[in-house]
Amino acid sequence: MRNILLYALLALLPAMASGQSKYITQFYNHYKAQEEVTNLNLRGFVLSLASTFTDDKDAKKILRKVSHLRLLMMEDENLVSPQQYTSLIRGIKSDHFEELMMLREENQRIEFFLREEGETITDVLMLLHGDGEFLMLSLEGALKFSDLNNLKLDIDGGEHFSKIPDRKPKA
Repeated sequence: MRNILLYALLALLPAMASGQSKYITQFYNHYKAQEEVTNLNLRGFVLSLASTFTDDKDAKKILRKVSHLRLLMMEDENLVSPQQYTSLIRGIKSDHFEELMMLREENQRIEFFLREEGETITDVLMLLHGDGEFLMLSLEGALKFSDLNNLKLDIDGGEHFSKIPDRKPKA
């Protein structure tokens, strides 16, 4: 019986790991331990628990749909070189992420990338890259465009989620 359970778990392992982009994980792991970096890595139960602490109906609904949240923030100094940033972008694009939109605001560049399976958005990546700051927000789950539009985050760049269209732009 134990062998059957073990084989079943081993068979499911690739499916459970498929949602994670190795490029995002490598990038996150490279910077998360540095002293100047604030990082947050939340999964499953903790996200469900967080949804109970908000009165905002949209936030509750979205938090229930997110299975993994990662935040990497550099407020005082941007430690990410242009080469490392370009490498991350190239990596996620090769991992089937599409650029949804890009905004320039003063000396900041804000980019949104997503990966879909059918009509469901499985991964969202927001990057804020500026002279003195950097922010990476990675969400995994089962989301819709309207969920992203209603996402309200109290972080630098969080207000830009409201600029995401309600549906995917036609090519």
